[in-house]
Amino acid sequence: MIPKIARRLLVFLAIFWVTLAIATSSPANLAICNGFIGPPAPPKVILADRAPLLACESAYLFDNDSRIKLFGKDEYDIRPIASITKLLTALTFLDFNVEWNKTVEMTMEDVENSSRSVLRAGHTYRVEDLIHASLMGSDNRATRALARSTGLPMDSFVVRMNKKAVELGLLTLSVEEPTGLSERNVASAADVARLMNAAANNNTIGSILQMRSYSFSSVNRKRQYTFGNTNRLLSGRWDVEGGKTGYIDESGWCFVARVNDRHGHDLTAVVLGANSNTQRFRQAQKLFDWAFGQLDKREY
Repeated sequence: MIPKIARRLLVFLAIFWVTLAIATSSPANLAICNGFIGPPAPPKVILADRAPLLACESAYLFDNDSRIKLFGKDEYDIRPIASITKLLTALTFLDFNVEWNKTVEMTMEDVENSSRSVLRAGHTYRVEDLIHASLMGSDNRATRALARSTGLPMDSFVVRMNKKAVELGLLTLSVEEPTGLSERNVASAADVARLMNAAANNNTIGSILQMRSYSFSSVNRKRQYTFGNTNRLLSGRWDVEGGKTGYIDESGWCFVARVNDRHGHDLTAVVLGANSNTQRFRQAQKLFDWAFGQLDKREY
């Protein structure tokens, strides 16, 4: 007969190994916290200097080399992400292997309730130009036309977007349209960082996100267009691997970027719900300055 103390030890070990198996199994590698369900965040490393106080609703800073979270502010809260959605749109679009030279005519459906844009209904554009306008200039009309170029109805394309999010392990990311104009396009800051990394790791998307400007002409009207990149960090002192802005009233001013410093440290920062266009970049710069200033002195 097994002594009582031994039985308790066996029960404890059984619970421990079951818990460990659940925590490390795939795809059920889930953490549940205050209604959030998703992959558990990497352990947070406390850097020597006090973390900056950020003027935003949520934020996240991730070290891509060590796979360690350096900073989090309500990073599991699920919030509207506005045009950051377009990163997922582009990743989904590329799965269809649409020819770059395929042409798409802009329709009134693309133009309707699309915010400001220089692209016009009745004009025809190449797919290559549309994806540049979508990712760099955050153009909503270009994004809708890009999704249509796959041949899928818009609702079916959105289904594929949500499937893509699951494939990437972005369990808090959910969208109902491809541009980010809907407040129901949502994710946590932690998942936005993962989305940014997936986009930056894609050679096509990564190269577009690093461009400062891009010019093209409509096919049938020969009108010239030039789109600048909305990412202001491209003019800064870091090597930017990619970034995306977003704004609607419900989301506030949002920004995600992946950058390297001169020591080769590779970080991804997310700022959601800042109070102005300028502040979203300042808050991200605060995170990068704070971390880069210390990482070269620290060994993991």
